[in-house]
This record gives sequence, C-alpha cells and structure tokens, in this order.
Amino acid sequence: MTTTLWIAVGAIVAALIARQMKVSEFRQSWIDGLRADISKYVTEANKWIDEYLEFNAELDQEIKHELAPSLESKKYSALHVLRRIELRFKPDDSEANALIEDLRNLLNPGKLRPNNEAASWAKLSDLAILQARILLKEEWEVTKNPFRHAWKKFVSRWGSSSWALHGQERLKERWKATKQTFQRLWNNLSGR
Repeated sequence: MTTTLWIAVGAIVAALIARQMKVSEFRQSWIDGLRADISKYVTEANKWIDEYLEFNAELDQEIKHELAPSLESKKYSALHVLRRIELRFKPDDSEANALIEDLRNLLNPGKLRPNNEAASWAKLSDLAILQARILLKEEWEVTKNPFRHAWKKFVSRWGSSSWALHGQERLKERWKATKQTFQRLWNNLSGR
C-alpha cells in the first residue's frame, strides 16, 4: 500500500511540475512577443513623429496635402501594434496600464515641448522603454523561477509565520526602492 501511495504522489508531483514548465514556456513566448511588439511600436511611432515634425514645419499646403496620407498611414500602423500590446494585458493591471499610457503618449503631439519637440519625444520614448524594461524584467523573473513565484503567492495569501511576514516586508521595501528609482528616472527624463 505505501509503495502505491508513493507512486501516486510521485505521479501527481510530476504532473504539477510538467504543468508549471509548460506554463513557463507559454509565458516566455508571451514575453518575447510583447518585447517584439513594444520595439515595433516605438519604431513605428518614431517614424510617425519624424514625419509629423516635417509635416508641421512645411508651409506649402500642397506639399502638406501630399504628406498627409503617409502620415496617417504611419499613425495607424503604430496604433495597430499598440492595440496588440493592449490586448496582452489584463484591464486592471496598473503597471501595464501605466506603460500603455506612456506608449500612447508617443503618438500625442500635445505631450511635446513646443521649442524642442524631437528631444521631448525622445524623453517620452526613453521613459516608455524604461517602463517596459522593468515590466519585462519582472515577468522574466516569474518565468525563470516559477516555483519561487508560486511560493511568494502562497505566502502572501496564507503565510502568517514571522518568516513569511519578514519576507513580505523585504518585498515591500524592494518594491518601494524600485518605485523611488523609477520616480527619480521619471523626474530626470521629464526635466523636473
């Protein structure tokens, strides 16, 4: 009886490990696709802003009329990629929503400083890329160590031991330090 029990427990553990490994594969694929889409979006937005600045500098209305379809095409191409990025996240994910808003700002000429449009767009772009890097790194850590993530999730829900509370406090301190670093970078990029 005990041998059969150990075999059953072993089979269940093996199934759980196999499931977790498959989830990690899907997660890695999701991260790679998101990274590719963010890169493509920023590139498309960069093409759009270059043409937008050229369009705005042009005084001849006939030339502007000729440039308009290309400008719109670039904008909608970028928006297509942005929609793919948006569809990858849950609607209530605040970090993802902040990233999406920063990405959306790359197509918003109202966010540019009047006398320094190219440089202010570059700062917006740098901020969006920085946010994406932080988000992708967090997702990679979950993928790299799925059992650690599952353990942290378990401890945060059910753990009440002093070790669990101490671990949660360390996690909160690290998150606070990360947010402060991000705020300093934001202030530097936005010129505050």
